[in-house]
Amino acid sequence: MPNRYDSDDRNNENATSFRLQLGPILLLTAIFFLNFIARIMLAPLMPTIEKDLGVGHGEAGSLFLFISSGYFISLLGAGLLSSQLTHRKTIVLSATTVGIALLGISLSDSLWAIRLGLFMLGMAAGIYLPSGIATLTALISVRHWGKGIAIHELAPNLSFVAAPLISEALLPWLSWRGILAVMGGTSVLAGIAFTRFGRGGQVS
Repeated sequence: MPNRYDSDDRNNENATSFRLQLGPILLLTAIFFLNFIARIMLAPLMPTIEKDLGVGHGEAGSLFLFISSGYFISLLGAGLLSSQLTHRKTIVLSATTVGIALLGISLSDSLWAIRLGLFMLGMAAGIYLPSGIATLTALISVRHWGKGIAIHELAPNLSFVAAPLISEALLPWLSWRGILAVMGGTSVLAGIAFTRFGRGGQVS
């Protein structure tokens, strides 16, 4: 018959195991944060973008359609892609391609080039979530899934708060292109960091 001390030892062991995986979980959360904020950052920057490109609200609003279309298409095929690669490689591919797409958008002069870049951004962002969740749940025991997913899901909520604050803080110093370039570079670095420090995701 198990005694109270055995139960306490198991609880302490589980708590220690979760703490050991906290770093990789936070790294995944940071990648998800960059993935999500890349898709919504246009909203607070839109007045500046409209003025710079000389477009109206209708044309500017269509930019979100290209992001959503790319995201929808890639989300449907994310499982097929991760089965050919691994979840780990899919996460790295998503983070780095999101960064490259943002850098490309920041260098684009025409509206159609920006639309193409945003479609690519949506495609790159869409492949992350299935692999991110699969990697996260493989890192921790079932009893800690609630905690791990709760931390991971902070990313989109923080993005909604952070996007206008980042925009407001950086616009006095950088153009909207500069802000997207900074975010793109950060996302590429996050992908590189995951190849070095990330754990899990070796299976497809």
